[in-house]
Amino acid sequence: MSLDDTDGGAFSKLKEPVERMAAAGIVWPAYLTADSVATGALGVLVSNLFSHSGTLDPNLQLQAFWAPFLLLHLGGPDTITAYSFEDNELWSRHLLQLIVQTGVAFYILLMAWTGSHISILTMPMILAGLIKYGERTWALWNASSPKQCRALKPSSEKMVQALLDGEDHSDDQLLQVADGMFDVAKHLFAGVPIPAIEQSSTANHQKFTFKFLEKISPKKAFEVIEMQLGFMYDLLYTKALVTYTPSGIALRFTSFLLTIIVLVFFSLAPHNTLRYSKLDLRITFLLLAVAILLELYAALLLLFSDHTVVWLRKHNRNSISQATSSLPLPRNPRWSNSMGQFSLLSYSLNEKPKHFHEILKLLKINEKLEKQGHVAYRQVPEELKKWLITHYLKYRERLEANPLYTTQKAVLEDCGGSVTLGHLGYDLEGILFSMTRIDFQQAILIWHIATELLYHLDRDYFTQKNQDTKCSKMSKHISRYMMYLLAISPDTLPGSEAIGLTNFQHTYGEARKGLVESFKPKLEGLGTEKERKRKIKIQASKWLLERHRNLISLDDIKDGQLIGSLLSYGCAVANILMEDKPGGKERDPFERIRVANLKEESAEERMNRRWEVLAGIWVELLINAGRQCTGSQHAQQLKQGGELVTHFWLLFSELGYLDQLVTKPIEKSPTDDNV
Repeated sequence: MSLDDTDGGAFSKLKEPVERMAAAGIVWPAYLTADSVATGALGVLVSNLFSHSGTLDPNLQLQAFWAPFLLLHLGGPDTITAYSFEDNELWSRHLLQLIVQTGVAFYILLMAWTGSHISILTMPMILAGLIKYGERTWALWNASSPKQCRALKPSSEKMVQALLDGEDHSDDQLLQVADGMFDVAKHLFAGVPIPAIEQSSTANHQKFTFKFLEKISPKKAFEVIEMQLGFMYDLLYTKALVTYTPSGIALRFTSFLLTIIVLVFFSLAPHNTLRYSKLDLRITFLLLAVAILLELYAALLLLFSDHTVVWLRKHNRNSISQATSSLPLPRNPRWSNSMGQFSLLSYSLNEKPKHFHEILKLLKINEKLEKQGHVAYRQVPEELKKWLITHYLKYRERLEANPLYTTQKAVLEDCGGSVTLGHLGYDLEGILFSMTRIDFQQAILIWHIATELLYHLDRDYFTQKNQDTKCSKMSKHISRYMMYLLAISPDTLPGSEAIGLTNFQHTYGEARKGLVESFKPKLEGLGTEKERKRKIKIQASKWLLERHRNLISLDDIKDGQLIGSLLSYGCAVANILMEDKPGGKERDPFERIRVANLKEESAEERMNRRWEVLAGIWVELLINAGRQCTGSQHAQQLKQGGELVTHFWLLFSELGYLDQLVTKPIEKSPTDDNV
């Protein structure tokens, strides 16, 4: 049976991730083999010249003219210089290859030199090829981490005020904002924390960021982050940092002019068709034409790029900027605006595919493909972006309101949840607080299990009201997104990838075994297929909660190390959140709540309360997922379109508050004396 969730609405399924994987299947092999093909072709030309004796054959001389075009090929397109973040650190290797391959091209020129027009035209083409290959090496050198961090440029107060005074912020204006904030983003991606950056510059930056975020909508705020990440992608993976400089533009013009000159003189020169092979002549013209077309394409990319818009705005060329922006040209989206969704409960309830399972298992790719088959890629709705920003600001207020959170290092460095639990009055010594001091990836599994179970158990209430509460809906989306990262892309999360996957497999195996062997759903009178799936999940959630109700106690948690099943911990957390009520009464023997208001809560109030808890915890987990990852981990995701966690990380990191908070001296709080 298939029990995948297929919620509609704003979260409609996307094809972009599949298309992205298909494109990667083409681009990656091409990127890996491009240099080898060009190097091999140069070797063939050298071998042919070596094996020739006597007077140089005209066709061989024409083929030697192709050597500079191989240098152009080695230079690569403007849109890709590195396929992975680590490629930038190999710029010295590319510099060595540049020297060697250019030397080979000159050697071919000398061996084939006859003083003819072909020999003469080879020289400017070698120079054009050297420029193109040099651009690539220069771009890799600039993109290497130490080169990203330069002195911050102060934001223009006049520009900032003009943007704040406006009501309707166009893309061009938002691009100016993104450019003004980009220097801080470069430092963050290079691993430089906010406090290590020049304080006068960061103070102005934060002041500007706060004012602007208060002025614009969450949608516009995320658009600014998308633009910055677009700039960062250009810096790390393309030639943008070279081509958008005066010297880069001059070199680009020189290369293009040299190629045009060679094409003109080669076309005007008398060609004896009896001397040259028609096929070789056609190949030569094709090489020249393609080289020029690629230069023209690069010029169009330069003219209609975000960098050009920013430059035109800075130099008050607004009319030109508006004219180029208004042209009906196809523009690639800066971000797919998608997020993966993965439900551990749905995955555990689904049957394994029967076709080719044994073959896939033999190839050791069955688990990966099975997990990928249960992923839903969905659009990130605008209400989720607004909700995240609102809850982040609420999180900041809670941090500032209680000095306990700012002075205890254990709370600051937890996996997430202590601020929310502390603010809502939960006991610092209870199980819920213990879940904030464990391994980050274990915390994702435990809180995801609790969220899934509670969401399905509250579905009857949601169905009667004909809508989910906002906190439950958003918590579910973030929970399934974080589980997607853990199951499919664990390298995007802090902690050990191997340990995270091991914990996932053990938890899934335990849930799967129990549900297959012992869980017997009641299928009578379940109505439609959609209704049947929903009720089976409700029954499975009740069965799991009952089965694991009393399997966990505080004695199973020692110094942040969990003893026992993560599935049992998740069920225990769900039970606590379902049964607790204010007034200090221990409805669950493992948790106490200290709340000033002692009135009895209704079932609906308790439900809203638990979803408020889960919402705050998932926002904290998302914040810490971004904050505890390195800049290089975030940079790796840009080549795959970027992740929501990276966008959210850059947004709150540029405010600078959390990094400065961590650098404060850890003061001893009054409660420490009792520890």
